[in-house]
Amino acid sequence: MLTEKEHQLLELIKRNPYASQQELAEQLQLSRPSIANLISGLTKAGVIKGRAYVLAESRPVVVFGGMNIDRKMVVKQDLVFQTSNPVTSYQTAGGVARNIAENLGRLGHDVKLMSAAGYDLEYEFIFDKTHEWVDMNHCLRSDQERTGAYTAILDHEGEMQLALADMEIYRLLDAEWVMSQEKVFRAAGLVIIDLNIAQQAVAAILQQCSRFSVPVAIVPVSAPKMKNLPEGTVQADWIFCNKGEAELVTGITFTTNENRIAAHQALRDKGFLHTVITEGEKGFSYLEQGKLHWMEALQPREVKDVTGAGDSFVAATLHKWMETQDIHAALEAGRMNATKTLESPFTVRPELSATQLQNELEE
Repeated sequence: MLTEKEHQLLELIKRNPYASQQELAEQLQLSRPSIANLISGLTKAGVIKGRAYVLAESRPVVVFGGMNIDRKMVVKQDLVFQTSNPVTSYQTAGGVARNIAENLGRLGHDVKLMSAAGYDLEYEFIFDKTHEWVDMNHCLRSDQERTGAYTAILDHEGEMQLALADMEIYRLLDAEWVMSQEKVFRAAGLVIIDLNIAQQAVAAILQQCSRFSVPVAIVPVSAPKMKNLPEGTVQADWIFCNKGEAELVTGITFTTNENRIAAHQALRDKGFLHTVITEGEKGFSYLEQGKLHWMEALQPREVKDVTGAGDSFVAATLHKWMETQDIHAALEAGRMNATKTLESPFTVRPELSATQLQNELEE
């Protein structure tokens, strides 16, 4: 006995046996992983035979780094330190790697999250909010550590004033664990690293990516985490960092465009092919063929929450880059997704899809 969704899926397949899973997902308003599960069930039941129903899928995007509970406290009035402040509180699934992974999953990519979690209610909450979009089967689990937790205090305008992070569990993501994931690297089409992972583990990931010729993007997470960037030359395709992180790693203070060019060039000399340096609400710069390019930030209609905007920028940029190999078009997509995320109360906006993002870019 087929379900209503299975009947609807079969009708679409009959009309176009060569439709991609993402096209089917958008027509049925389901996630691509949900479509894959439905097709798998129909194949096992013998209702579908052969593989004419789907185009060849791209190689998965593999994201290494943090997944944690995001607890957000929004102050109702002006924030006053060293005393009690009335707040509105809520929690979401977060973590830079997890946020990027969910964005990419919603954009139609096959995504594997490589992170660590405890056997606790926090992980169950994260899994419930994430697994529809992301393959979490390769995450390391520990009964000795708690799942990561991040607590942010936001002012009444949505700007972060203080953040606290308990990320001890990520020390379990060591070089030995990385080297045990050979099958994952062998199949990957792109690897993304957030620097919640220790320096030796990051070096091991880069080694495996070089071995299997997999493109790499690095996301520093915060200035203190820049210490996890390996010393010496780093062979990677992308780095996304903010002004403070760039100044820290290059030793160059931004006061002029010449300083910006020098900082980008220092990152290029370290081995990064594409360098993006963000400067908050002003915009961001990138260096292409020796020329500095500046893109103004788009003005959101209303900032509801800044959390997740940077992660959405990275995800949409890499999504469009994989699609077009056009750096400017990729960064326009990243800028748009970041702006729409700022306008949303969610860390990853639930309406996001490849079609939705393209429509927003064309408006």
